[in-house]
Amino acid sequence: MPFLYLRSATLNVPISRKDWLGYRFAFEPHCDLAEQLTFYGVSGREGAARRFNLDFYCKVFGIEIPKSQGVTGLDVNRLLEEGRHREIAEYCLRDVRATVELYRVWKERLAGIK
Repeated sequence: MPFLYLRSATLNVPISRKDWLGYRFAFEPHCDLAEQLTFYGVSGREGAARRFNLDFYCKVFGIEIPKSQGVTGLDVNRLLEEGRHREIAEYCLRDVRATVELYRVWKERLAGIK
């Protein structure tokens, strides 16, 4: 949601709903998995809960990695220039699926920790 808010502001697109973020430490109505999986940065950059990327979490939890079919985020600009929009869309869809699966793992195994 923060990305969408900032992108909307950059493009001068009005934000129709401003309550998506909620309280920082809540996970509804919006769940920031990076914040949840780092426990809000409690251990800083070097501790056990430091921030990793989606690829890392997918490997750790046995989730198919979005770039497993040969396309990575680094390829997107080139693919766009080449007009290969379908490949970009498929990569983005794999990214969304991996994020959903990671959310499910977090919800089942970590969400109840107080």
